[in-house]
Amino acid sequence: MNTPASFVAGSEPEVTGHAAALIVSKAWQAVASRGRFTFVLSGGRSPRTLYRKLAAGVDAQLMKLHGIQVPAFQKPEYGETMLDGLIRMPWQKTLIFWGDERCVPPDHPDSNYRMAKETLLGAPGIAENRVFRMPCNGRTPEESARAYEKTIRTVSGCVDTGTSRNIPAFDLMVLGLGEDGHTASLFPDDPGTLNESHSLVVAVKAPQANPRVPRLTMTLPLINHAESILFFTAGEKRAALAETIRAGKAPSSLPAGMVKPLSGRLFWFISIP
Repeated sequence: MNTPASFVAGSEPEVTGHAAALIVSKAWQAVASRGRFTFVLSGGRSPRTLYRKLAAGVDAQLMKLHGIQVPAFQKPEYGETMLDGLIRMPWQKTLIFWGDERCVPPDHPDSNYRMAKETLLGAPGIAENRVFRMPCNGRTPEESARAYEKTIRTVSGCVDTGTSRNIPAFDLMVLGLGEDGHTASLFPDDPGTLNESHSLVVAVKAPQANPRVPRLTMTLPLINHAESILFFTAGEKRAALAETIRAGKAPSSLPAGMVKPLSGRLFWFISIP
């Protein structure tokens, strides 16, 4: 049974701080419960401010302001928790993945990995062996998709059954929202990808997307198994679209509207100028 979505809209600093505080709290809860936090990043422009905030840390008072659980610092082996008076992510116990990627070199301006590297991956405590970028170069997109699915299954210890069963559950996934309703690299006019039920990661041609390059994307079965899904985007048009989706009035073929966590929580964070 789906839990009703939480919806937050406001100025960029307010929304960014609130979203970052929620992620930091969720991360520490996962580490305290399971010893690690599995975190899926979104690409595009919108999450830049969020990633910078996560890299810097959040104020405990901000968490209290929004009624978010403040982490209890009982296990220093999880990493340095405070920096300049701010609560940091448990980076030493955080595994970082991507929900989608453009098939360009990792240093290309359109690379989602590059954007995260510029805004987040330099945070103290993030080690290369805990960062799992989508491998889009040196092989075909289809080979890359299969390789990334294998990585996800290996890291999560989730065996491939060849069916829609035994799907790993990430602790928290950040997603974006396009004005056409796409999310990750799931597009409205691609029913084959939207209806994929067995593969966790697939290659997408996406001729309608910008830039027009092949992409890799996590599929809906994997996305909807996440413990928490956090849409983070900006703009009045996207805010109106998000409200339509939340109200259940969006077309059934709209990818973002098909994001419905099976047993987790869904959060919307929209910054409006």
